[in-house]
Amino acid sequence: MDRNLWTRLGVIVFVLGVCLYLLYPSYRYFSRYRALTQDEIAKLPEAERRDFQKVFPKSMKLGLDLQGGMHMVLELDESKGKIQNKRDAQDRVMEILSTRVDKYGVTEPSLARQGDSRIVIQLPGVEDPKSVENVMGKVAQLEFRLVDPTAQHRATLEVVQRIDEVVRQAEEAAKTDTTAAGVPRASAGAPPAGAAAADTTRKAAGDSLPFLPPPPQAAASETAEKQKNPFSSLFVAFQTGALYVADDRGYRVRQINEILGRPEVHRVIPIDSEFMWCDEEGPPTADGLPTKLLYLVNKKVELTGATLEDARVSPDPNRPGGMLINFRLNRRGARQFGKVTKANVGQQLAIILDGVVKSAPNIHSAIPNGEGQITGSFTDQQARDLSIVLRAGALPVDVKIIDERTVGPTLGGDSLHKGMVASLVGLALVCLFLSFYYNLSGVMASVGLIFNIIVVLGCMAALHAALSLPGIAGLVLSVAMAVDANVLIFERIREELRKAKTVAAAIDAGYKGAFSAIFDSNLTTLLSGIVLLYFGTGPIRGYATTLSIGITSSMFTALFVTRFAYDAITKRRRLAKLSI
Repeated sequence: MDRNLWTRLGVIVFVLGVCLYLLYPSYRYFSRYRALTQDEIAKLPEAERRDFQKVFPKSMKLGLDLQGGMHMVLELDESKGKIQNKRDAQDRVMEILSTRVDKYGVTEPSLARQGDSRIVIQLPGVEDPKSVENVMGKVAQLEFRLVDPTAQHRATLEVVQRIDEVVRQAEEAAKTDTTAAGVPRASAGAPPAGAAAADTTRKAAGDSLPFLPPPPQAAASETAEKQKNPFSSLFVAFQTGALYVADDRGYRVRQINEILGRPEVHRVIPIDSEFMWCDEEGPPTADGLPTKLLYLVNKKVELTGATLEDARVSPDPNRPGGMLINFRLNRRGARQFGKVTKANVGQQLAIILDGVVKSAPNIHSAIPNGEGQITGSFTDQQARDLSIVLRAGALPVDVKIIDERTVGPTLGGDSLHKGMVASLVGLALVCLFLSFYYNLSGVMASVGLIFNIIVVLGCMAALHAALSLPGIAGLVLSVAMAVDANVLIFERIREELRKAKTVAAAIDAGYKGAFSAIFDSNLTTLLSGIVLLYFGTGPIRGYATTLSIGITSSMFTALFVTRFAYDAITKRRRLAKLSI
Protein backbone atom coordinates (compact mmCIF):
# COMPACT_ATOMS: atom_id res chain seq x y z
CA MET A 1 0.00 0.00 0.00
CA ASP A 2 1.15 3.56 -0.67
CA ARG A 3 1.64 6.23 1.97
CA ASN A 4 -1.87 7.64 1.52
CA LEU A 5 -3.46 4.27 2.30
CA TRP A 6 -1.24 3.77 5.36
CA THR A 7 -2.27 7.21 6.64
CA ARG A 8 -5.97 6.41 6.18
CA LEU A 9 -5.51 3.04 7.89
CA GLY A 10 -3.79 4.81 10.78
CA VAL A 11 -6.76 7.20 11.13
CA ILE A 12 -9.24 4.31 11.15
CA VAL A 13 -7.24 2.29 13.69
CA PHE A 14 -6.78 5.39 15.87
CA VAL A 15 -10.52 6.22 15.87
CA LEU A 16 -11.42 2.60 16.61
CA GLY A 17 -8.83 2.36 19.39
CA VAL A 18 -9.99 5.57 21.06
CA CYS A 19 -13.65 4.50 20.95
CA LEU A 20 -12.88 1.05 22.39
CA TYR A 21 -10.82 2.71 25.13
CA LEU A 22 -13.76 5.01 25.96
CA LEU A 23 -16.17 2.05 26.00
CA TYR A 24 -14.03 -0.22 28.20
CA PRO A 25 -15.18 1.37 31.53
CA SER A 26 -18.81 0.87 30.43
CA TYR A 27 -18.08 -2.77 29.61
CA ARG A 28 -16.48 -3.29 33.04
CA TYR A 29 -19.32 -1.53 34.85
CA PHE A 30 -22.22 -3.26 33.10
CA SER A 31 -20.61 -6.70 33.13
CA ARG A 32 -19.44 -6.58 36.76
CA TYR A 33 -21.00 -3.88 38.94
CA ARG A 34 -24.35 -2.69 37.57
CA ALA A 35 -26.39 -5.41 39.29
CA LEU A 36 -24.81 -4.67 42.72
CA THR A 37 -26.41 -2.43 45.34
CA GLN A 38 -24.46 0.29 47.15
CA ASP A 39 -24.16 -1.92 50.24
CA GLU A 40 -22.82 -4.82 48.16
CA ILE A 41 -20.28 -2.50 46.51
CA ALA A 42 -19.15 -1.28 49.96
CA LYS A 43 -18.46 -4.90 50.97
CA LEU A 44 -16.27 -5.64 47.94
CA PRO A 45 -12.52 -6.19 48.46
CA GLU A 46 -10.41 -3.04 48.33
CA ALA A 47 -9.02 -3.77 44.86
CA GLU A 48 -12.49 -4.25 43.37
CA ARG A 49 -13.84 -1.13 45.06
CA ARG A 50 -10.99 0.90 43.58
CA ASP A 51 -11.76 -0.63 40.19
CA PHE A 52 -15.40 0.40 40.60
CA GLN A 53 -14.35 3.93 41.58
CA LYS A 54 -12.31 4.18 38.37
CA VAL A 55 -14.83 2.76 35.90
CA PHE A 56 -18.10 4.17 37.26
CA PRO A 57 -17.51 7.89 36.51
CA LYS A 58 -16.33 7.00 32.97
CA SER A 59 -19.09 4.51 32.17
CA MET A 60 -22.13 5.27 30.05
CA LYS A 61 -25.18 6.10 32.14
CA LEU A 62 -28.72 4.88 31.59
CA GLY A 63 -31.72 7.15 31.25
CA LEU A 64 -34.66 7.09 33.61
CA ASP A 65 -36.74 4.91 31.29
CA LEU A 66 -34.06 2.19 31.31
CA GLN A 67 -32.98 2.36 34.94
CA GLY A 68 -36.24 3.19 36.69
CA GLY A 69 -36.85 6.13 39.01
CA MET A 70 -38.87 9.34 39.20
CA HIS A 71 -39.51 12.23 36.81
CA MET A 72 -40.96 15.51 38.11
CA VAL A 73 -41.69 18.91 36.61
CA LEU A 74 -41.95 21.81 39.08
CA GLU A 75 -43.26 25.30 38.34
CA LEU A 76 -42.75 28.56 40.22
CA ASP A 77 -45.97 29.30 42.10
CA GLU A 78 -47.27 32.81 41.39
CA SER A 79 -50.61 32.34 43.14
CA LYS A 80 -49.47 34.64 45.98
CA GLY A 81 -48.23 37.35 43.63
CA LYS A 82 -46.30 37.84 40.42
CA ILE A 83 -42.57 37.05 40.57
CA GLN A 84 -40.59 40.01 39.25
CA ASN A 85 -37.39 38.22 38.21
CA LYS A 86 -38.25 34.66 37.23
CA ARG A 87 -34.74 33.78 36.11
CA ASP A 88 -33.26 34.77 39.45
CA ALA A 89 -36.01 32.93 41.34
CA GLN A 90 -35.42 29.87 39.19
CA ASP A 91 -31.70 29.95 40.08
CA ARG A 92 -32.52 30.04 43.79
CA VAL A 93 -34.94 27.15 43.58
CA MET A 94 -32.43 25.13 41.52
CA GLU A 95 -29.79 25.58 44.25
CA ILE A 96 -32.22 24.54 47.00
CA LEU A 97 -33.43 21.51 45.10
CA SER A 98 -29.91 20.39 44.13
CA THR A 99 -28.98 20.33 47.82
CA ARG A 100 -32.03 18.21 48.61
CA VAL A 101 -31.62 15.89 45.63
CA ASP A 102 -28.05 15.09 46.74
CA LYS A 103 -29.46 13.65 49.97
CA TYR A 104 -31.12 10.81 48.08
CA GLY A 105 -27.73 9.39 47.07
CA VAL A 106 -28.90 8.50 43.56
CA THR A 107 -26.20 7.81 40.99
CA GLU A 108 -27.18 10.35 38.32
CA PRO A 109 -29.66 12.99 39.56
CA SER A 110 -30.61 15.50 36.90
CA LEU A 111 -32.00 19.03 37.29
CA ALA A 112 -32.69 21.09 34.19
CA ARG A 113 -34.44 24.37 33.44
CA GLN A 114 -37.52 24.34 31.22
CA GLY A 115 -38.28 27.84 30.08
CA ASP A 116 -38.00 30.53 32.76
CA SER A 117 -40.47 29.14 35.31
CA ARG A 118 -40.15 25.34 35.29
CA ILE A 119 -37.58 22.83 36.55
CA VAL A 120 -37.34 19.20 35.42
CA ILE A 121 -36.00 16.72 37.99
CA GLN A 122 -35.03 13.12 37.27
CA LEU A 123 -34.06 10.79 40.12
CA PRO A 124 -32.94 7.37 38.85
CA GLY A 125 -33.49 4.57 41.34
CA VAL A 126 -35.96 6.46 43.59
CA GLU A 127 -39.02 4.34 44.31
CA ASP A 128 -40.90 6.39 46.95
CA PRO A 129 -42.54 9.37 45.19
CA LYS A 130 -44.32 10.58 48.34
CA SER A 131 -41.06 11.16 50.23
CA VAL A 132 -39.69 13.10 47.24
CA GLU A 133 -42.80 15.29 47.11
CA ASN A 134 -42.56 16.04 50.84
CA VAL A 135 -38.90 17.02 50.66
CA MET A 136 -39.23 19.11 47.49
CA GLY A 137 -42.15 21.06 48.90
CA LYS A 138 -40.40 22.28 52.07
CA VAL A 139 -39.31 25.90 52.52
CA ALA A 140 -35.53 26.36 52.42
CA GLN A 141 -33.81 26.81 55.79
CA LEU A 142 -30.81 29.16 55.68
CA GLU A 143 -28.87 29.49 58.93
CA PHE A 144 -25.66 31.10 60.17
CA ARG A 145 -23.90 29.17 62.96
CA LEU A 146 -20.45 29.32 64.56
CA VAL A 147 -17.95 26.52 63.88
CA ASP A 148 -16.37 25.14 67.11
CA PRO A 149 -15.60 28.62 68.54
CA THR A 150 -13.05 27.32 71.11
CA ALA A 151 -9.42 28.36 70.81
CA GLN A 152 -7.70 26.57 67.91
CA HIS A 153 -10.77 24.37 67.42
CA ARG A 154 -9.71 22.37 70.48
CA ALA A 155 -13.23 21.02 71.05
CA THR A 156 -13.33 19.19 67.71
CA LEU A 157 -10.16 17.23 68.46
CA GLU A 158 -11.33 16.42 71.97
CA VAL A 159 -14.69 15.17 70.68
CA VAL A 160 -12.99 13.05 68.01
CA GLN A 161 -10.70 11.50 70.64
CA ARG A 162 -13.68 10.74 72.93
CA ILE A 163 -15.52 9.10 70.01
CA ASP A 164 -12.42 6.98 69.32
CA GLU A 165 -12.46 5.86 72.94
CA VAL A 166 -16.15 4.92 73.19
CA VAL A 167 -16.16 3.14 69.80
CA ARG A 168 -13.00 1.22 70.74
CA GLN A 169 -14.52 0.20 74.07
CA ALA A 170 -17.76 -0.90 72.36
CA GLU A 171 -15.87 -2.99 69.81
CA GLU A 172 -13.67 -4.58 72.47
CA ALA A 173 -16.76 -5.44 74.49
CA ALA A 174 -18.40 -6.92 71.40
CA LYS A 175 -15.30 -9.01 70.69
CA THR A 176 -15.24 -10.24 74.27
CA ASP A 177 -18.92 -11.24 74.07
CA THR A 178 -18.50 -13.07 70.76
CA THR A 179 -15.30 -14.81 71.92
CA ALA A 180 -17.12 -16.06 75.02
CA ALA A 181 -19.91 -17.35 72.82
CA GLY A 182 -17.39 -19.01 70.51
CA VAL A 183 -18.56 -17.09 67.44
CA PRO A 184 -16.00 -14.67 65.95
CA ARG A 185 -17.40 -11.43 64.55
CA ALA A 186 -15.81 -8.55 62.65
CA SER A 187 -15.86 -5.03 64.08
CA ALA A 188 -18.81 -2.95 62.93
CA GLY A 189 -16.74 0.10 62.19
CA ALA A 190 -13.74 -1.54 60.57
CA PRO A 191 -13.36 -1.22 56.79
CA PRO A 192 -12.69 -4.25 54.61
CA ALA A 193 -9.34 -5.98 54.83
CA GLY A 194 -6.74 -4.25 52.71
CA ALA A 195 -8.31 -0.77 52.96
CA ALA A 196 -5.74 2.02 53.17
CA ALA A 197 -5.30 3.61 56.59
CA ALA A 198 -4.76 7.33 57.14
CA ASP A 199 -1.92 8.74 59.21
CA THR A 200 -3.67 9.68 62.45
CA THR A 201 -0.69 10.14 64.76
CA ARG A 202 -1.87 12.52 67.48
CA LYS A 203 -0.09 15.69 68.46
CA ALA A 204 -0.97 18.01 71.31
CA ALA A 205 -4.56 19.22 71.39
CA GLY A 206 -5.06 22.05 68.92
CA ASP A 207 -2.37 20.93 66.45
CA SER A 208 -3.52 20.10 62.92
CA LEU A 209 -3.03 16.69 61.39
CA PRO A 210 -0.66 16.69 58.37
CA PHE A 211 -2.44 16.35 55.03
CA LEU A 212 -0.63 13.28 53.77
CA PRO A 213 -1.38 10.25 51.61
CA PRO A 214 -1.93 6.98 53.47
CA PRO A 215 1.54 5.78 54.61
CA PRO A 216 2.90 2.46 53.31
CA GLN A 217 2.27 0.24 56.33
CA ALA A 218 2.01 -3.47 56.82
CA ALA A 219 -1.46 -4.95 57.13
CA ALA A 220 -0.87 -5.74 60.80
CA SER A 221 0.02 -2.14 61.70
CA GLU A 222 -2.97 -0.83 59.69
CA THR A 223 -5.28 -3.08 61.67
CA ALA A 224 -3.68 -1.96 64.93
CA GLU A 225 -4.19 1.70 63.99
CA LYS A 226 -7.86 1.14 63.14
CA GLN A 227 -8.41 -0.73 66.38
CA LYS A 228 -6.74 2.06 68.37
CA ASN A 229 -8.50 4.95 66.56
CA PRO A 230 -11.57 3.47 64.84
CA PHE A 231 -13.13 6.91 64.17
CA SER A 232 -10.21 9.26 63.51
CA SER A 233 -8.49 6.70 61.24
CA LEU A 234 -11.28 7.36 58.72
CA PHE A 235 -10.00 10.94 58.20
CA VAL A 236 -6.94 12.12 56.30
CA ALA A 237 -6.50 15.56 57.93
CA PHE A 238 -7.83 18.16 60.35
CA GLN A 239 -7.30 21.73 59.18
CA THR A 240 -9.12 25.08 59.45
CA GLY A 241 -11.80 23.61 61.67
CA ALA A 242 -12.73 20.81 59.26
CA LEU A 243 -12.15 17.07 59.30
CA TYR A 244 -11.22 15.79 55.82
CA VAL A 245 -12.32 12.37 54.58
CA ALA A 246 -11.38 10.72 51.27
CA ASP A 247 -14.63 10.35 49.36
CA ASP A 248 -14.16 6.86 47.86
CA ARG A 249 -17.69 6.63 46.41
CA GLY A 250 -19.14 7.43 49.83
CA TYR A 251 -17.75 4.34 51.62
CA ARG A 252 -16.01 6.19 54.48
CA VAL A 253 -18.79 8.79 54.61
CA ARG A 254 -21.29 6.01 55.32
CA GLN A 255 -18.97 4.57 57.97
CA ILE A 256 -18.69 7.96 59.68
CA ASN A 257 -22.46 8.51 59.57
CA GLU A 258 -23.01 5.04 61.05
CA ILE A 259 -20.62 5.78 63.94
CA LEU A 260 -22.14 9.24 64.59
CA GLY A 261 -25.59 7.61 64.73
CA ARG A 262 -24.70 5.31 67.63
CA PRO A 263 -26.31 6.16 71.03
CA GLU A 264 -23.00 5.88 72.93
CA VAL A 265 -21.42 8.37 70.50
CA HIS A 266 -24.30 10.83 70.94
CA ARG A 267 -23.52 10.96 74.65
CA VAL A 268 -19.92 12.21 74.14
CA ILE A 269 -20.80 14.95 71.62
CA PRO A 270 -21.48 18.25 73.46
CA ILE A 271 -25.21 18.86 73.82
CA ASP A 272 -24.88 22.29 72.17
CA SER A 273 -22.93 21.02 69.11
CA GLU A 274 -23.43 18.70 66.14
CA PHE A 275 -21.45 17.40 63.18
CA MET A 276 -22.44 18.63 59.71
CA TRP A 277 -21.13 17.78 56.25
CA CYS A 278 -20.02 20.48 53.83
CA ASP A 279 -20.69 20.23 50.08
CA GLU A 280 -17.45 22.07 49.24
CA GLU A 281 -14.73 19.74 47.98
CA GLY A 282 -11.41 19.71 49.77
CA PRO A 283 -8.02 19.16 48.08
CA PRO A 284 -7.59 15.71 46.52
CA THR A 285 -5.51 13.00 48.17
CA ALA A 286 -2.22 11.77 46.69
CA ASP A 287 -4.06 9.04 44.76
CA GLY A 288 -6.55 11.51 43.28
CA LEU A 289 -9.60 10.92 45.49
CA PRO A 290 -11.65 14.05 46.29
CA THR A 291 -12.15 14.91 49.95
CA LYS A 292 -15.29 15.88 51.86
CA LEU A 293 -15.34 18.20 54.87
CA LEU A 294 -17.02 17.55 58.23
CA TYR A 295 -17.54 20.43 60.68
CA LEU A 296 -18.48 20.53 64.37
CA VAL A 297 -20.94 23.45 64.51
CA ASN A 298 -22.96 25.03 67.30
CA LYS A 299 -26.63 24.15 67.44
CA LYS A 300 -27.39 27.76 68.31
CA VAL A 301 -28.56 29.66 65.22
CA GLU A 302 -27.00 33.13 65.21
CA LEU A 303 -28.97 34.36 62.16
CA THR A 304 -31.51 32.99 59.69
CA GLY A 305 -32.08 33.72 56.02
CA ALA A 306 -35.07 35.86 56.93
CA THR A 307 -32.70 38.71 57.91
CA LEU A 308 -30.80 38.68 54.59
CA GLU A 309 -31.88 41.26 52.02
CA ASP A 310 -29.42 40.69 49.19
CA ALA A 311 -26.18 38.96 48.15
CA ARG A 312 -24.25 39.87 45.01
CA VAL A 313 -20.94 38.89 43.38
CA SER A 314 -18.17 41.40 42.64
CA PRO A 315 -14.44 41.26 41.76
CA ASP A 316 -12.02 40.93 44.70
CA PRO A 317 -9.70 44.00 44.63
CA ASN A 318 -7.09 42.17 46.74
CA ARG A 319 -6.93 39.10 44.50
CA PRO A 320 -6.64 39.66 40.73
CA GLY A 321 -9.11 37.44 38.91
CA GLY A 322 -10.80 36.46 42.19
CA MET A 323 -14.39 37.07 43.26
CA LEU A 324 -16.12 37.90 46.54
CA ILE A 325 -19.73 38.07 47.75
CA ASN A 326 -21.23 41.29 49.12
CA PHE A 327 -24.27 40.77 51.33
CA ARG A 328 -26.71 43.08 53.08
CA LEU A 329 -28.90 42.37 56.13
CA ASN A 330 -32.05 44.14 57.29
CA ARG A 331 -32.00 46.39 60.36
CA ARG A 332 -32.75 43.65 62.88
CA GLY A 333 -30.24 41.30 61.27
CA ALA A 334 -27.57 44.03 61.19
CA ARG A 335 -27.80 44.55 64.96
CA GLN A 336 -27.61 40.84 65.67
CA PHE A 337 -24.82 40.25 63.15
CA GLY A 338 -22.77 43.09 64.63
CA LYS A 339 -22.90 41.50 68.07
CA VAL A 340 -21.95 38.04 66.73
CA THR A 341 -19.02 39.22 64.61
CA LYS A 342 -17.65 41.50 67.33
CA ALA A 343 -17.60 38.66 69.85
CA ASN A 344 -16.13 36.08 67.47
CA VAL A 345 -13.39 37.79 65.41
CA GLY A 346 -11.07 35.13 63.99
CA GLN A 347 -13.65 32.37 64.21
CA GLN A 348 -15.55 30.63 61.37
CA LEU A 349 -19.21 31.28 60.63
CA ALA A 350 -20.91 28.42 58.82
CA ILE A 351 -23.49 29.21 56.13
CA ILE A 352 -25.94 26.29 56.29
CA LEU A 353 -28.71 25.53 53.79
CA ASP A 354 -31.10 22.65 54.49
CA GLY A 355 -28.71 21.08 57.00
CA VAL A 356 -25.65 21.20 54.72
CA VAL A 357 -22.70 23.57 55.26
CA LYS A 358 -22.26 25.54 52.04
CA SER A 359 -19.27 27.57 53.22
CA ALA A 360 -17.48 28.43 56.48
CA PRO A 361 -15.66 31.76 56.03
CA ASN A 362 -13.57 33.42 58.78
CA ILE A 363 -14.81 36.53 60.58
CA HIS A 364 -12.00 39.06 60.00
CA SER A 365 -13.58 42.00 61.84
CA ALA A 366 -16.79 43.20 63.46
CA ILE A 367 -19.54 44.11 60.96
CA PRO A 368 -21.87 46.62 62.68
CA ASN A 369 -23.75 48.01 59.65
CA GLY A 370 -25.17 44.75 58.30
CA GLU A 371 -23.11 44.93 55.11
CA GLY A 372 -20.27 42.48 54.78
CA GLN A 373 -18.14 40.47 52.42
CA ILE A 374 -17.42 36.79 52.09
CA THR A 375 -13.94 36.31 50.66
CA GLY A 376 -12.02 33.18 49.71
CA SER A 377 -10.40 31.42 46.78
CA PHE A 378 -13.66 31.50 44.81
CA THR A 379 -13.88 31.11 41.07
CA ASP A 380 -16.48 33.23 39.33
CA GLN A 381 -18.93 30.32 39.17
CA GLN A 382 -18.36 29.29 42.81
CA ALA A 383 -18.99 32.85 43.98
CA ARG A 384 -22.19 33.10 41.94
CA ASP A 385 -23.39 29.74 43.28
CA LEU A 386 -22.80 30.84 46.87
CA SER A 387 -24.63 34.13 46.29
CA ILE A 388 -27.59 32.15 44.94
CA VAL A 389 -27.51 30.00 48.08
CA LEU A 390 -27.67 33.09 50.28
CA ARG A 391 -30.51 34.67 48.33
CA ALA A 392 -32.36 31.37 48.11
CA GLY A 393 -32.65 31.18 51.87
CA ALA A 394 -33.51 34.86 52.20
CA LEU A 395 -36.37 34.83 49.68
CA PRO A 396 -37.66 31.26 49.22
CA VAL A 397 -39.98 30.80 46.24
CA ASP A 398 -42.89 28.38 46.45
CA VAL A 399 -43.11 25.71 43.75
CA LYS A 400 -45.86 23.36 42.66
CA ILE A 401 -45.62 19.93 41.06
CA ILE A 402 -47.32 19.95 37.65
CA ASP A 403 -46.10 16.57 36.34
CA GLU A 404 -44.94 13.40 38.05
CA ARG A 405 -44.09 10.00 36.60
CA THR A 406 -42.54 6.96 38.23
CA VAL A 407 -40.77 4.19 36.29
CA GLY A 408 -40.23 0.94 38.17
CA PRO A 409 -36.77 -0.69 38.07
CA THR A 410 -38.28 -3.90 36.71
CA LEU A 411 -39.97 -2.05 33.85
CA GLY A 412 -36.75 -0.10 33.19
CA GLY A 413 -34.64 -3.27 33.12
CA ASP A 414 -37.17 -4.96 30.84
CA SER A 415 -37.12 -1.96 28.49
CA LEU A 416 -33.31 -2.06 28.36
CA HIS A 417 -33.30 -5.79 27.61
CA LYS A 418 -35.95 -5.56 24.89
CA GLY A 419 -34.38 -2.46 23.34
CA MET A 420 -30.97 -4.09 23.12
CA VAL A 421 -32.40 -7.37 21.77
CA ALA A 422 -34.42 -5.50 19.13
CA SER A 423 -31.33 -3.49 18.11
CA LEU A 424 -29.11 -6.57 17.85
CA VAL A 425 -31.70 -8.59 15.92
CA GLY A 426 -32.28 -5.68 13.55
CA LEU A 427 -28.53 -5.23 13.02
CA ALA A 428 -28.09 -8.97 12.35
CA LEU A 429 -30.92 -9.01 9.78
CA VAL A 430 -29.54 -5.94 8.02
CA CYS A 431 -26.04 -7.47 7.87
CA LEU A 432 -27.47 -10.75 6.48
CA PHE A 433 -29.41 -8.88 3.81
CA LEU A 434 -26.40 -6.79 2.77
CA SER A 435 -24.14 -9.86 2.66
CA PHE A 436 -26.69 -11.84 0.62
CA TYR A 437 -27.64 -9.06 -1.82
CA TYR A 438 -24.26 -7.36 -2.29
CA ASN A 439 -21.95 -10.34 -1.67
CA LEU A 440 -18.42 -9.34 -0.52
CA SER A 441 -19.27 -5.65 -0.73
CA GLY A 442 -22.18 -6.29 1.62
CA VAL A 443 -19.85 -7.99 4.11
CA MET A 444 -17.60 -4.92 4.01
CA ALA A 445 -20.63 -2.69 4.59
CA SER A 446 -21.68 -4.87 7.55
CA VAL A 447 -18.24 -4.44 9.12
CA GLY A 448 -18.63 -0.71 8.54
CA LEU A 449 -21.99 -0.73 10.39
CA ILE A 450 -20.42 -2.39 13.42
CA PHE A 451 -17.60 0.17 13.26
CA ASN A 452 -20.26 2.91 13.10
CA ILE A 453 -22.02 1.64 16.24
CA ILE A 454 -18.73 1.46 18.16
CA VAL A 455 -17.94 5.06 17.19
CA VAL A 456 -21.41 6.29 18.23
CA LEU A 457 -21.27 4.57 21.62
CA GLY A 458 -17.69 5.71 22.16
CA CYS A 459 -18.66 9.34 21.48
CA MET A 460 -21.62 9.05 23.87
CA ALA A 461 -19.33 7.66 26.57
CA ALA A 462 -16.89 10.55 25.99
CA LEU A 463 -19.73 13.10 26.30
CA HIS A 464 -21.19 11.32 29.38
CA ALA A 465 -24.51 11.17 27.52
CA ALA A 466 -27.20 8.97 29.06
CA LEU A 467 -28.58 6.12 26.97
CA SER A 468 -32.39 6.06 26.92
CA LEU A 469 -35.09 4.36 24.85
CA PRO A 470 -35.33 7.37 22.49
CA GLY A 471 -31.52 7.24 22.33
CA ILE A 472 -31.67 3.62 21.21
CA ALA A 473 -34.20 4.71 18.58
CA GLY A 474 -31.76 7.39 17.41
CA LEU A 475 -29.01 4.77 17.22
CA VAL A 476 -31.21 2.49 15.10
CA LEU A 477 -32.07 5.39 12.79
CA SER A 478 -28.38 6.27 12.39
CA VAL A 479 -27.70 2.65 11.39
CA ALA A 480 -30.51 2.90 8.83
CA MET A 481 -28.95 6.07 7.42
CA ALA A 482 -25.59 4.29 7.17
CA VAL A 483 -27.26 1.43 5.29
CA ASP A 484 -28.93 3.92 2.98
CA ALA A 485 -25.57 5.54 2.20
CA ASN A 486 -24.00 2.16 1.40
CA VAL A 487 -26.93 1.18 -0.85
CA LEU A 488 -26.60 4.43 -2.80
CA ILE A 489 -22.87 3.83 -3.28
CA PHE A 490 -23.29 0.18 -4.29
CA GLU A 491 -26.03 0.91 -6.81
CA ARG A 492 -23.96 3.68 -8.36
CA ILE A 493 -20.98 1.32 -8.63
CA ARG A 494 -23.21 -1.28 -10.30
CA GLU A 495 -24.35 1.32 -12.83
CA GLU A 496 -20.76 2.21 -13.64
CA LEU A 497 -19.80 -1.46 -14.03
CA ARG A 498 -22.66 -1.92 -16.53
CA LYS A 499 -20.98 0.79 -18.61
CA ALA A 500 -17.98 -1.56 -18.92
CA LYS A 501 -15.71 0.57 -16.76
CA THR A 502 -12.83 -1.00 -14.86
CA VAL A 503 -13.41 -1.92 -11.21
CA ALA A 504 -11.24 0.93 -9.90
CA ALA A 505 -12.92 3.49 -12.21
CA ALA A 506 -16.41 2.21 -11.29
CA ILE A 507 -15.67 2.50 -7.55
CA ASP A 508 -14.31 6.03 -7.95
CA ALA A 509 -17.27 7.14 -10.08
CA GLY A 510 -19.74 5.42 -7.75
CA TYR A 511 -18.51 7.29 -4.69
CA LYS A 512 -18.40 10.62 -6.52
CA GLY A 513 -21.88 10.14 -7.94
CA ALA A 514 -23.44 9.12 -4.61
CA PHE A 515 -21.73 11.80 -2.53
CA SER A 516 -24.20 14.62 -3.21
CA ALA A 517 -27.25 12.49 -2.37
CA ILE A 518 -25.62 11.12 0.81
CA PHE A 519 -24.46 14.56 1.91
CA ASP A 520 -27.86 16.23 1.33
CA SER A 521 -29.90 13.56 3.11
CA ASN A 522 -27.53 13.35 6.09
CA LEU A 523 -27.18 17.12 6.38
CA THR A 524 -30.95 17.69 6.54
CA THR A 525 -31.31 14.94 9.15
CA LEU A 526 -28.39 16.35 11.15
CA LEU A 527 -29.93 19.85 11.12
CA SER A 528 -33.21 18.49 12.46
CA GLY A 529 -31.25 16.67 15.18
CA ILE A 530 -29.44 19.88 16.15
CA VAL A 531 -32.77 21.75 16.38
CA LEU A 532 -34.19 19.02 18.64
CA LEU A 533 -31.02 19.09 20.74
CA TYR A 534 -31.23 22.85 21.22
CA PHE A 535 -34.95 23.21 21.91
CA GLY A 536 -35.84 19.76 23.26
CA THR A 537 -35.69 18.48 26.85
CA GLY A 538 -35.31 15.09 28.50
CA PRO A 539 -35.89 12.11 26.19
CA ILE A 540 -36.01 14.32 23.09
CA ARG A 541 -32.47 15.55 23.78
CA GLY A 542 -31.34 11.94 24.25
CA TYR A 543 -32.78 11.02 20.86
CA ALA A 544 -31.25 14.10 19.22
CA THR A 545 -27.82 13.48 20.77
CA THR A 546 -27.61 9.89 19.56
CA LEU A 547 -29.02 10.77 16.14
CA SER A 548 -26.59 13.67 15.59
CA ILE A 549 -23.56 11.61 16.57
CA GLY A 550 -24.81 8.65 14.51
CA ILE A 551 -25.37 10.71 11.35
CA THR A 552 -21.87 12.17 11.52
CA SER A 553 -20.36 8.75 12.18
CA SER A 554 -22.34 7.08 9.37
CA MET A 555 -20.98 9.56 6.83
CA PHE A 556 -17.45 8.94 8.05
CA THR A 557 -17.98 5.17 7.85
CA ALA A 558 -19.60 5.12 4.40
CA LEU A 559 -17.34 7.66 2.70
CA PHE A 560 -14.03 6.94 4.43
CA VAL A 561 -13.88 3.47 6.00
CA THR A 562 -15.51 1.39 3.24
CA ARG A 563 -13.77 3.49 0.57
CA PHE A 564 -10.45 2.65 2.19
CA ALA A 565 -11.32 -1.07 2.03
CA TYR A 566 -12.10 -0.80 -1.71
CA ASP A 567 -8.93 1.18 -2.45
CA ALA A 568 -6.77 -1.25 -0.46
CA ILE A 569 -8.14 -4.20 -2.48
CA THR A 570 -7.93 -2.61 -5.92
CA LYS A 571 -4.43 -1.19 -5.47
CA ARG A 572 -2.93 -4.45 -4.29
CA ARG A 573 -4.14 -6.30 -7.35
CA ARG A 574 -6.06 -5.49 -10.48
CA LEU A 575 -9.57 -6.92 -10.18
CA ALA A 576 -11.37 -7.97 -13.32
CA LYS A 577 -14.65 -8.40 -11.44
CA LEU A 578 -16.07 -6.89 -8.24
CA SER A 579 -18.23 -8.95 -5.88
CA ILE A 580 -21.18 -6.59 -5.60
